[in-house]
Amino acid sequence: MIFTILLIAVFTTAFTQTPILPIDSTTNLITYSAVVEAKGTKDELFSRAREWFAKTYNSAQSVIQMEDKDKIIGKALTQVYRKVAIGTYEYGYVNYTISIYFKDDKYKYEVTNLYHTGQSIEDGRIPDFGPCEEMMNEKKKHLQKIYYNLLIQADINIKALISGLKKDMSTATVAKDSF
Repeated sequence: MIFTILLIAVFTTAFTQTPILPIDSTTNLITYSAVVEAKGTKDELFSRAREWFAKTYNSAQSVIQMEDKDKIIGKALTQVYRKVAIGTYEYGYVNYTISIYFKDDKYKYEVTNLYHTGQSIEDGRIPDFGPCEEMMNEKKKHLQKIYYNLLIQADINIKALISGLKKDMSTATVAKDSF
């Protein structure tokens, strides 16, 4: 239900807005990043993040690329859609890297390396549009409208992802003996 509401909101506003996405001043990449205070030891925060990956992604094992006691780094994607006169259809994926770093009583998340990959469809193939930073700089009006729509969807989806991470990281796991 919430996903449907988000899609409706995206499609009613996405065609007129210019996306405003966070750009890292050093890398010039779209980067969502913050240090968040959360009660718990580094190990407890690591455990919460590991659980969040398992709940958030269909297969945490296929998302997580690297992990140790100080960090978890994963590669994931989010579906994006295109609305046309005859309806809405899948228009590929925005892939991203998500990293979470741990210290006692705080963690840092970073979502970056956003790029679009197309997908096969009934009539052919949606092409790969590549790095999202390049999509932001598109000058051709007919592509700009498509790109902005996809970027706004990615922004909404990543902000929802971060919101879920913050929620799950702020709550300690239920003690095992309380079951």
